[in-house]
Amino acid sequence: MELYFNRPMPHGGRLVERVLKDKKAAKKIVQACEKAGAVYDIKPTLHYKRGTPVRNVYREIMSVCYGFFSPVEGSMTSAELESVLSKRRLLSGWIFPYPILFDISKEDYQKLGVDAGDRLLLRLKGKPFAILDIEEIYEIDPAELADRTFGTPEKNPEVVREKFDDKHPGWVIYRSHQPIILAGKYTIINEPIFKPPFDRFWIPPRKCREIFDERGWRTVIAHQTRNVPHVGHEMLMKAAAFTGDVEPCHGILVNAIIGVKRRGDYPDEAILEAHDMVNKAGYIKPNRHLVSFTLWDMRYGNPLESLLHGIIRQNMGCTHHMFGRDHAAVGEYYDTFATQILWLKGIPSYGFDKPPTEVEGGLQIRPQNMREFWYCPKCKEMAYSESCGHDKEKQKLSGSLIRGLVAEGVQPPAIIMRPEIFKTIVKWWKKFDYPFVNEKYVQYKEETLEVDVPDLD
Repeated sequence: MELYFNRPMPHGGRLVERVLKDKKAAKKIVQACEKAGAVYDIKPTLHYKRGTPVRNVYREIMSVCYGFFSPVEGSMTSAELESVLSKRRLLSGWIFPYPILFDISKEDYQKLGVDAGDRLLLRLKGKPFAILDIEEIYEIDPAELADRTFGTPEKNPEVVREKFDDKHPGWVIYRSHQPIILAGKYTIINEPIFKPPFDRFWIPPRKCREIFDERGWRTVIAHQTRNVPHVGHEMLMKAAAFTGDVEPCHGILVNAIIGVKRRGDYPDEAILEAHDMVNKAGYIKPNRHLVSFTLWDMRYGNPLESLLHGIIRQNMGCTHHMFGRDHAAVGEYYDTFATQILWLKGIPSYGFDKPPTEVEGGLQIRPQNMREFWYCPKCKEMAYSESCGHDKEKQKLSGSLIRGLVAEGVQPPAIIMRPEIFKTIVKWWKKFDYPFVNEKYVQYKEETLEVDVPDLD
């Protein structure tokens, strides 16, 4: 029997689209801002101790203005920030897990001389990019912001196991924020042009929904990724989506998070092309598989990150979202199945006494909670969770083991990683001189970014 699901509405009821297409109007805005001296060149957020890039706010501006973060429209006011930190809700009542803030140093603020009610031109790579209509200016304590964003073992005992610190990339991002916040709505006035290979995978929410309609995909399951796929990921996608000719899911949307990542993750370029290779090589039916990305400097927030992922993919038109163990996690800060706990019964200390799909202002996207795949040497195949009786013989697919093999230039066995995926890793290894994210790659990414900014002519 075929199951039908209504495509969920965008989170908050409508897609945010704050992109000005009129070049003549954009030029007038630029001239007015330049005349008023209200111009700011976007800077990377630097690690508060080491000085290395950990974030670039341009990615958040892009995700806000193209609707990925709907209904958020810009940098949060102090009241909105407090609501998000204390309730994980916007002032409108809609779920949102993270602060979205435009932060600058006290020195830059004094030089700018702007105030509430002013319009600020934001330049990227020295060229006009967006504007921020300032509604409020206030000050934060970055250390307090970082702690309150993620929680503590005392305040969130259901899922938080360790106090967050410098080893957690997301905590570091908020700890590294500058103290002055300019709150207000963003508008992109000069659309950046994506570089290869990013240009092939840029699918904003409205376009994504149109593609689903064109393909006849009524039911679509989202696969979150920050990694190249090994066979275990492939099996999870197939099992979660019932790929083949069985309902409920017509398609799989692979949505990669593109931005600054932790050392040891794979380069963004390799992640996108490797996932695309899964369907090019026919391991998943090409007509059931679509690769895309969202710009976001990942916070590794496990259950909180899963809420943002649900929002992004609901806005893109997905009906389902798969969640596995240690979803979007790093280290031992969270319970292994913290995300599944949230989506199955809620986490009261984060403001959810019920699952996110059952609370007011909640999400419509449906969770598909998954366990994991192992390699069973007895069955000589990938085995899902407890699907066979050889528990003692099962071998866990370790990402560390796979990365160790790759680092030595050893192609993992095909039962673990498809040879086409390894070749894709090697392609970008030759480009960057190392297969994984390191300081050199992070610096390269910040200097080049994923986009070029055209002249406003």
